Amino acid sequence: MNRTTLKDVAARAGVSHQTVSNVLNDHPSLRPATRARVLDAIRELDYHPNQAARALRQPQTTTLCCVFYDAAPVDIADPYRNLIQSAFIASAQAHGYSMTTAFVRRSSPEDHRALRSAFLQQRFGGALLIGSSLSAEQVAELTSWQLPAVLFDQQLPGSGVANVNADYAAGMAQLVAHHAAQGRTRLALILPGDDPGSTALERRQGFVSATRQRGLDAQIVEGDWTAASGEAAFLALWQGGPKPDAVLAGNDRMAAGALRAARQLGLDVPQQVAISGFDDFEFARYTAPTLTTVQVPYAEMAQVAVGLLAGQVGGQATNELAAPSQRRLPTRLIVRESA
Repeated sequence: MNRTTLKDVAARAGVSHQTVSNVLNDHPSLRPATRARVLDAIRELDYHPNQAARALRQPQTTTLCCVFYDAAPVDIADPYRNLIQSAFIASAQAHGYSMTTAFVRRSSPEDHRALRSAFLQQRFGGALLIGSSLSAEQVAELTSWQLPAVLFDQQLPGSGVANVNADYAAGMAQLVAHHAAQGRTRLALILPGDDPGSTALERRQGFVSATRQRGLDAQIVEGDWTAASGEAAFLALWQGGPKPDAVLAGNDRMAAGALRAARQLGLDVPQQVAISGFDDFEFARYTAPTLTTVQVPYAEMAQVAVGLLAGQVGGQATNELAAPSQRRLPTRLIVRESA
């Protein structure tokens, strides 16, 4: 990747390289017209100061970046985000790195420019990429910067980037088997309907395959990962048609909403209807009744992801980037009172 140099900017602006340096350091003695001309040249040439040239005065970057793509307010409020960020920070520290966070919107070229500029200026050495809206094209752009990167908890086949995930289909199959063993024959799943890059697809496939294999009645109703959507979906199930004897939610938040709806309707859980979740967030132990769910090893996944990224960043000096690695960790059924 060819870098634009400070001398290139000086030549474009018609000034000395020292003048460009003064602009970059915000020297107060510059005339506004000169400053504007240099800044125009910097933008036109897409110039980023080469921090590596200052290596004798500054240490090599020891920071990794957690990049959230298109994080909506509902995502920021999700306990998932806090859980994985704390796990990333702890693991990064164990590898001798600090952790920063960036939020990038798909619709904002400026967000991508700012991220690229931060990387080229060596403010961070590699990125953990999170967000179901992240496309293969965006990943290709990131790798064109020679950015060490690991995809975390996403479905993006063929990206050519290391990926750390969990076996969601197997976890959903365990949950279906548990309900079937209790004699439940009419199962409903609450899950987002159109979230192609997320793990929803694999959870859906696990449910469909397991219920078909056992000859169970199955239906899928739409939620959006929030407790409110779980509550609304459960109430809709009871408004007409054959009612399920087990309701599986694609995450614990929707399951908590389903539990609230069951209480509103005066239903006995699990005698009249079993309710289960997925994730095993801390609050699942404190719902009433406590929530049967599938434990996703997010902390362990974060450790693996940071380890893979640290390996790539550590190899940068000799251009020995780690080969892409696909890691899929097992999930575990947690049986409590609700099912």
